[in-house]
Amino acid sequence: MKPSPKPAPAPGTSEAEGGTLRRGPLSDEVVKRGMRLSVLEGIAFAMMVGLSEAFFLADAIRLSASRLEQALVVTVPLFVGSLGPLLGVVLLARMRARKPLVACTALAQALGLAGLSFATYAGFSSPILLIVAATLHGFFGQSGGSAWSSWFGDLVPEDVRGRYFAGRNRWIYGATFAAILTSGLVLNSLEARTVIASDGAGSPGFALIYGLAALFRFGSAALHFATPEPRFGGLTPIKRAAQFTRTASGRGLVRLILANAIFYFAVYVASPYFAPFMLGELHFTYLEYTAATTIVIAVKVLVLSRWGSVVDQMGPRPVFFVAALIVGIIPLPYLWTEGLGWVLVGQALSGLSWAAYELSLFSLLLNRTYRGIRPHVFALQSLLNGAAQLGGSLAGAALLATIPGADLRLIFAFSMGLRVLVALALPVLVPEQRNELMLGRRAVLMRVIGFRPSGGLLMSGSLRVRKRRAEPQDHE
Repeated sequence: MKPSPKPAPAPGTSEAEGGTLRRGPLSDEVVKRGMRLSVLEGIAFAMMVGLSEAFFLADAIRLSASRLEQALVVTVPLFVGSLGPLLGVVLLARMRARKPLVACTALAQALGLAGLSFATYAGFSSPILLIVAATLHGFFGQSGGSAWSSWFGDLVPEDVRGRYFAGRNRWIYGATFAAILTSGLVLNSLEARTVIASDGAGSPGFALIYGLAALFRFGSAALHFATPEPRFGGLTPIKRAAQFTRTASGRGLVRLILANAIFYFAVYVASPYFAPFMLGELHFTYLEYTAATTIVIAVKVLVLSRWGSVVDQMGPRPVFFVAALIVGIIPLPYLWTEGLGWVLVGQALSGLSWAAYELSLFSLLLNRTYRGIRPHVFALQSLLNGAAQLGGSLAGAALLATIPGADLRLIFAFSMGLRVLVALALPVLVPEQRNELMLGRRAVLMRVIGFRPSGGLLMSGSLRVRKRRAEPQDHE
């Protein structure tokens, strides 16, 4: 008689001598299941983004938010959210698993959206409440980012990573597009045809899209809990990361991060005011606003691979300079537009140029760092970007307050001038670096893990995080 078969080891374990179980590599089948679950999670996440974040500013206008409050709805979540990666790095240094952090932050976002949906339907919402809700949403959203990047960098095999994330991204882009379009249709059906400031009365349209966003984020959290996690090797100690900044390569990296923050300051002098300009001054319908939002996504998807080819041919540094100059002139069509046509031109130019800027910047950051310190580098970049975005928006609001009756076009022109000046100075601010590692298009594009309409590409900077004995050999 054959002995009874022994039960299979649990996911994430392997069988040692004597029949005991120890932590070990995941089986191929478990890895494939985790990758399939991650595609579904990415779709749920993208639906949440398109049903909520893309319309926070439109809701602020509905709630009679002032110009300053409109800016704060955009930038305070970015600034406070930029503290999230710092918290994530601190927690990761003390944790033995990444899944709890990622899943719990997703759950916190879902609960926040559910509360916002109820407050919006019941008429309790206000600009201040919306700012607080958006800020907590952004903070929890970014707190789990480093852990997610580390987790799925370890889970997805290196030889299929490019194909896998490319396929996952197609689903994410499609889901984001569908969610924004759905939101526009819902608001166009249940709300006034154009955005009309209210006294805080209940809004069935915004309550519905926030409620749907919460459901998708609950589903996303559940999928995180169900996805297997490989063994976690820990992060590079922050002391070693600080030592890197004192090397020649580290000093060049710091200059790049600071130059990018200065450019973001110039951009965000005007960036929070484009949506209020469309909805408040051009009186766009929700469908027109939706069209203007989705064209950015469509153009980015179309040109991202092409820009990757250019980065391969020329290197990321010259592409970074050219892209910054094109970003600088994005406000130009808004100086004379009176309707949807020129806005679509400006939005398409935004998608074209930001795809190049974000991709080339990320390539430079990858080329000038090694794997173990990247979570720390991206946490620092996030913090400085958040501070620059908040500072730029406050400068724009101060300029509007200083000039009574100032047209938003004045802010657009001022921001355009600042952007172009900074873009022209970038070759001096970001000098060429010796022995810079050149990563090809596939190596960079496989790190693009998602997209936010107002926040650009989401990148994974720590796809494989493990302990290292020597720093100079850590380049990929």
